[in-house]
Amino acid sequence: MRRPSLPALLAGLFVLAASERAAAIGLLVPTDPSVGPLQLVSHRVEAKVVERGAVTTVTQEFQNNTDRQLEATYLFPLPKGAAIDEFALWMNGKRETGKVMERAQARAIYESIVRRARDPGLIEYVDSEMFEARIFPIPPRGKQKIELKYSHVIDYEGGLARYVYPMKTDQRATQTLQDFTLTVRIESKAEIKNFYSPTHKMATNIRGRGAVASIEKNAFSLADDLSLYWQVNDEDVGVSVLSYQEGDEPGYFMLLASPKDGFRNSEIIGKRVAFVVDTSGSMEGEKMAATKRALDLCLTKLGEDDLFSIVTFGGYAEAWKDKMVAASKANIEAARAHVRKIEPLGGTNIDEALRLGFSTATGSDKAPLMMVFMTDGRPTVGDTDVQHLLAMADKERSAKSARLFVLGVGEDLNAVLLDKMSSANGGSALYLKGSAALEPEVAAFYDKISHPVLADLKLDISGVTTYGAHPRALGDLFKGQQLVVVGRYRNPGKARIKLSGTSPKGTRAFELDATFLGNSTEHAFIPRIWAQRQVGMLLDEIRTKGESPGLVAEVTQLATRFGIVTPYTSYLVLEPGMDAPPPVTRRRMMGFEDDEIRGDLVRPDASPATPRAEAPAESRDGFGIFDGIFGGAGKGGGRGAPASGAPPPPPAPPKPADVEKAKKDARERFKNAEGESAVSAAKELGKLKTSSTVDGRRAATTVQSALGRAFTYTAGYYVDERCKPGDKTFEVKAFSDGYFQALKLRPDLKAALALGEQVKVSVGAGRTLVVSTNGPDKVDAGALAAFLKR
Repeated sequence: MRRPSLPALLAGLFVLAASERAAAIGLLVPTDPSVGPLQLVSHRVEAKVVERGAVTTVTQEFQNNTDRQLEATYLFPLPKGAAIDEFALWMNGKRETGKVMERAQARAIYESIVRRARDPGLIEYVDSEMFEARIFPIPPRGKQKIELKYSHVIDYEGGLARYVYPMKTDQRATQTLQDFTLTVRIESKAEIKNFYSPTHKMATNIRGRGAVASIEKNAFSLADDLSLYWQVNDEDVGVSVLSYQEGDEPGYFMLLASPKDGFRNSEIIGKRVAFVVDTSGSMEGEKMAATKRALDLCLTKLGEDDLFSIVTFGGYAEAWKDKMVAASKANIEAARAHVRKIEPLGGTNIDEALRLGFSTATGSDKAPLMMVFMTDGRPTVGDTDVQHLLAMADKERSAKSARLFVLGVGEDLNAVLLDKMSSANGGSALYLKGSAALEPEVAAFYDKISHPVLADLKLDISGVTTYGAHPRALGDLFKGQQLVVVGRYRNPGKARIKLSGTSPKGTRAFELDATFLGNSTEHAFIPRIWAQRQVGMLLDEIRTKGESPGLVAEVTQLATRFGIVTPYTSYLVLEPGMDAPPPVTRRRMMGFEDDEIRGDLVRPDASPATPRAEAPAESRDGFGIFDGIFGGAGKGGGRGAPASGAPPPPPAPPKPADVEKAKKDARERFKNAEGESAVSAAKELGKLKTSSTVDGRRAATTVQSALGRAFTYTAGYYVDERCKPGDKTFEVKAFSDGYFQALKLRPDLKAALALGEQVKVSVGAGRTLVVSTNGPDKVDAGALAAFLKR
């Protein structure tokens, strides 16, 4: 190996084609083909956005785990039109900079990396704007720190600004060894609203004209690019719309609405809160003590314009007062004293408790009514028939336009009853397994509903035909919260949107002119979020009313297409006799399996390889499907290693009979109304029905989603659901000249081709492009261009 006296660095910025959707996080790839990409130890991002100008600073640290000095290529995708402000790395204490590389030379270098890597996941780099740096030397067993600062103008569409940070590394994903931190700070001349990430759960904080969003985690999964949206205006409530539509299918839309941060107390609607608290004998001990503490906390958070009542119940129900009282200091102190004297005793008379709770709901009908129902049990006294109780609760709630919020404590409860009781008219259910978590969970829940600014929301969309919207009942809009509505639409075009509700000043309406786009696939997360909510609603119907062929068929179709975990699609994980696709539980980077013993190759998570037959931890679900098939977390090898440090031997694949039994058991558990499995299923359904971010779990190995379509692994290929048996076909060899020509001609196919080395994808009516490992080395360029023409 050459050893120059001074470190050498070649860096460059090349522009291939404009693409805001940069598809991969920075990689440091050794030039030696036998060496895999260096391990990413930490990754830190600081971004500042002022109006539409964004400056992003990235600091990455990589680890060379070989015993030799390495030369490597650093690759980092950039947003459209980005300019590099600073690039620095430290070698022997010296700061190095780079120079611009010719475009043709840069593209040739990158394509050579992809060809020798034979990693389809990396093709999503192609046709991005890319920063590339050649770095030498990287010391043996040493770390390489890289800092990059770039600036760009962010997208602004449909009244929303969007910041994108590239994090996707490979179709099977990887993660940082240590910490990942990302902070985005926003400054604006107008108020910020609808601050929202559909791709990641982020901590957000809005203060008028400034906002901060952040993530901080160890061993963070780098599976998807991060997108962050926000609206800028001085309206009391901001409303904005995003849409997605492809081909001849109906489109998908997402509506966001959030109030301004600076609502005064006089603009907050006084509310009525009826607390209905289970004091049956089963609540004895820590559950009762924790419930008292939580209720006490809720009482102290009541607003000065609120009214409240308290009903306790065991074998019979008892009201503290026969009507609601003002939340004065004296009344609150008296109520707290009453709560301290509560003793658990008797059975569980839910019927009488709810009737009495609603009867105490006096006061002005203009004030929104919320019932907070805390219970650890199932009905044992009075009318215990589930359908009767649901009918009664629905009648009482509808008569008073109330929202019913359930807090279920423990597992000995009827989750089906409580779920259905709370889901209508904008309510929700929260299930708490351990009593220790009760107090903070309830406090967080109550904070979310403590300051309503618009009650009884109504949404009207004219000009475009919409249907299938979730949630069905919008409920109220609260300070500090955001309303997210997803639905379908036909006939793309211009629309008028009107969101109205009741405020202290009377009925208020907020209107918006929007365009529901046609043939626009930019916001690909919207179909997945709609499908998650739709599946959750359908499963809820099945739990309440029982299975029907129509409901099961729709759940199966949607869950299959979008890779959603359900009790009816467990066969997607492992089906006896089914083709085994490239396993998602083993990562493949730059052509190497992550558990191969190569001199320098270290798994990104620095842990032994996951055996093929174990369900990935992030895929485990509340329906118990994966545990039923794979024996639960920690069984069958898991991620642990023997004391010798050698990777554990892969376990034998499950027997077909075991798989069938696990599938059947999962469906039976799903039907349970009571017990641990019922609570787990209720929590899972709650996540689906209210989801506003894409579920990152990989539900299936035999079905993957790309281009908004399902690709099923069949006979060694991932096959597009749009491919038909009689289609004309054109075959290219993976990573050949024809393969890269196809990518240049149709960059919209990148996500599909990234699924693997053997893919069949529809490129238009009656035409299928076939990518295979045995395809022809050379193809007719003109014929390929004609075949791929739109």
